[in-house]
Order: sequence, then structure tokens, then C-alpha cells
Amino acid sequence: MAGWSKIREKLREALSSEMDEKALAAGFAVGVFFSFTPLVSLHTVLALLVAFLFRLSKIAAVAGVWVNNPYTMPFVFYGCLRLGEWLMGTGFHTLSCERWTVDAFLEMAVPLVAPLLLGTTIVGLAAAAAAYFIVYRIAVRVKSARRKA
Repeated sequence: MAGWSKIREKLREALSSEMDEKALAAGFAVGVFFSFTPLVSLHTVLALLVAFLFRLSKIAAVAGVWVNNPYTMPFVFYGCLRLGEWLMGTGFHTLSCERWTVDAFLEMAVPLVAPLLLGTTIVGLAAAAAAYFIVYRIAVRVKSARRKA
């Protein structure tokens, strides 16, 4: 898969730098969180902005953004939408459109915004927390192995 090789390449580049392991893991976690938001065209920009503001690894943040990629987004967003609907108790909305106009599309989409935002936020936070701990442990092991060699 092209996406995973890109993530591995960016993480190797970040690991070879002298950045602190916590900043590296936090940068990746920020990227992972933003990869789950429905702000598709802003994932990289937002992750880089947060990484810059908090002095986190910008390379790792960009790598984290690619965890949820265009191939997985429809499935992730659908699952997050259903999770949000379940948590809000709104019931599942049927996704159908009788007329193909902008007004009809917006009318159909408006009740889905809040459940989608809730679901993506919860899943994004959980994925970011898991990513932080995984990348932190990997970074500590890799850097300690390099110091021994």
C-alpha cells in the first residue's frame, strides 16, 4: 500500500532527527486526530499548525495525517456517523436524496453534522491516544538501540 510506505518513510525520517520522543509521538498523535476529522482538505494544514504552535514533530504530524486516507475515509466516516447517532440517541438517518440539487443535499446533510462531528471526535481522540503510546514506545526503543550501537 502506498499510504503505509509513505507513513513509514516519514516516521523513519523523524526518528533519525534529534527530536524528543514525546514531541515525536505527540506530533504523530496530532496528525492522527486530524485525519479523523471531516475537515478533509484541512487535515495537513491543521496538524502542521498545531505541531508548530506546540513545538511538536512536523514530519510525524504529516505522517499521522495519512493514517486515515482517501481509501478508508468513507468507511471511517460512515462508522463515526453511526457512532455519533447512537451516542446522541437520534436514531439512524436514512441517506437518500430524491432531488440532486444543492438545496436537497444540504437539507439531507444538516441533521448529520452533529453526529458526524461527535463520532469523529471520539474516534479521533481514541486513535490519537493509541498512536501516541505506540509511537512513543517505538521511538524510545529505536533511539536507545542507536545509542548502544
